[in-house]
Amino acid sequence: MSDDFWESAAQADPLWAILSDETKRGRRWDVNAFFATGRREISLLMYQLRQLGHPPRPGRALDFGCGVGRLTQALGALFDEVVGVDVSPTMLRLANHVNRTPGSVRYVLNDTNDLRQLESGSFDFVYSDIVLQHLPPAAARAYIEEFLRLLRFGGITVFQLTSHRRSPQEAATRPIAMPDDAYRARLQLAEERPQAMHAGERREIEIVAENLSASVWDQAAVGVIRLGNHWLSPAGDMLVQDDGRTSVPGRLAPSDSARMTLTIEAPPDGGSFTCVLDLVHEGISWFGDKGSTTLEMPIAVSAGSPVAEAWGTPTPIAEPTFADIHDLLPPAGGAVLAGFPMHGVHHDEVLELVRKHGGQAFFVENDERGGPEWQGYRYFVEKLG
Repeated sequence: MSDDFWESAAQADPLWAILSDETKRGRRWDVNAFFATGRREISLLMYQLRQLGHPPRPGRALDFGCGVGRLTQALGALFDEVVGVDVSPTMLRLANHVNRTPGSVRYVLNDTNDLRQLESGSFDFVYSDIVLQHLPPAAARAYIEEFLRLLRFGGITVFQLTSHRRSPQEAATRPIAMPDDAYRARLQLAEERPQAMHAGERREIEIVAENLSASVWDQAAVGVIRLGNHWLSPAGDMLVQDDGRTSVPGRLAPSDSARMTLTIEAPPDGGSFTCVLDLVHEGISWFGDKGSTTLEMPIAVSAGSPVAEAWGTPTPIAEPTFADIHDLLPPAGGAVLAGFPMHGVHHDEVLELVRKHGGQAFFVENDERGGPEWQGYRYFVEKLG
């Protein structure tokens, strides 16, 4: 995909070009809500890295394909210096306009097929999300090599990339979004709320879910709906977005309810946490993100193993206010962005590329951001000495 495409996308609908939520198409993203998604993503990522025993050094970080700085600004609260790289001058102009920490966060225009303007071994952390999947395979391979070149020994890179197309049978299970007002539920405990848990403890809880909407939740027609939970830190940051899951009955009419058993697992740290229960339409949205009321349970977690304690208390990311960047754009003129071309590099080839250039993948997880047609992964890699 050419640089001209991304520049046109930046001028037409920059936030939607970065996070393509159909309800936000046509410059309908609220800027502060948009940047809040970045804070949540980085908070989740850093906690996951601590759980994996690979917290990055808080020195210098790179956000590759930074756009307007959705993730760069969140990284800026956690690292001494952050560099955001993008191919679009308009994206970077907007990013600089809302840059809250210009002393430690800077943006760099990259118009080559490598990152030669950045010094080898000069970063502790490199992150790229929902970017490489839009690049031709040769370019994606080259940039993975560059990520490893830029890392200091012991540095961490995390990047997401599609691997290969799923079979027609697998792709046919694509969920269908319901109307927004169908995502309304009441969740109630069917037993006494757990007051305390040990770090890492697993516990079953009984929940009653009621359909408060005027729509039938017919999973045969729209796809799978489940009950799940998140964990929030004492500061309210998302630590674990996907903990337990349990299935909702296949069809639930308006005003009907169902009783379910959900197994939750306490965080590995000691402290006061909040377990948030919510329904999720898999592949579409959490009900809470559509305006439904979630069920929140404050739970005191007693400290676990010395290893867990060594990961430390999660660092809260501040919630700054951002100016509306849409005012800096030319009139939309009715332009509507089409979909983005998708490419992939096979999982096995990525792992071999990482190994060849001095890295080791210490964790790989499935990733669905390429859509139902693609099998994707997120790679967690350390640069070996």
